[in-house]
Amino acid sequence: MSREATIRQILVITDGCSNIGPDPVEAARRAHRHGIVVNVIGIVGRGDAGEQGYHEAHSIADAGGGMCRIVQPADISATAQMMTHQTMQMTLQQVVNQELLAVMGKSTEDLPPADRARVMQVVEKLEDEVALHLVVCLDTSASMRDKIPTVREAVRDLALSLKVRSGPLAVSVIAFPGKGEEATRLVQPFSSEVNVAALEAELVARGGTPTGPAIDHAADLLLSHARNVDEDAPRREFG
Repeated sequence: MSREATIRQILVITDGCSNIGPDPVEAARRAHRHGIVVNVIGIVGRGDAGEQGYHEAHSIADAGGGMCRIVQPADISATAQMMTHQTMQMTLQQVVNQELLAVMGKSTEDLPPADRARVMQVVEKLEDEVALHLVVCLDTSASMRDKIPTVREAVRDLALSLKVRSGPLAVSVIAFPGKGEEATRLVQPFSSEVNVAALEAELVARGGTPTGPAIDHAADLLLSHARNVDEDAPRREFG
C-alpha cells in the first residue's frame, strides 16, 4: 500500500491579505477537489488588516481541507514541520476510516482500544512510507521584507526534516508575486532537496499579494507532476 500512495500538499506562508487576482479561498477549494490539501501559516499583523488577514488565512485552510496557524516569525520553522506531519496523519486516518467503513461498517473510533491502537500504528507506518509531493508558496510581497530570511530558513528546515522519512519526497517552491507583471514565479521545480542557493537569490520582497494565483499555480504543478509520474509505479492518491 505504501508504495502506491501519494499525498499532495500546498503550504502557503503569508503575512497579509490577498489583493491581486482571483479569490484564494476559491483557489484552495479547487485544489482540494483534486485531492490536494492546502495548509496556511499566517504571519499577520494587528489592526483591521491583521484581522482581515487572520480570517482569510483560516478560510483558505478550511476550503483546502488543511490547517491554519497564526505565528510569530521565529515559530515558522517548527509550525511548518508540525502542520505537514499532522495533515499527513489526518489524511491517512481519513483513508483508513473509509476502508474500515467499507469493510466492517465501523470507523476507527468504533473499534476496541487494542484494535484502535493497531490501526494508529499502521497510520504511523504509512506516514513514513507514502510519497509526499509538496509545493511551498512563499509570500514575497513588500511587507514581507524583514521576514524573508526567517522564511528561507524555515523552508530549508522543513525539507531537511522530511528527508528522514523513508518515503519518496518531491518539493517545489514558488514565490508570489513574480517578476515584473507576473503573479508568481517558480523558484524551484520538484526535487528531493531544497535548493538553498535559489532561495537566497529568488526571494526578493516586492509588490502586492496574489495569493489566489499562487495556490492555482501550485495546484497545477502538483497535477502536472502527477501526470509525469512513472507509469510503471502507479500511485494511489490520498486527499
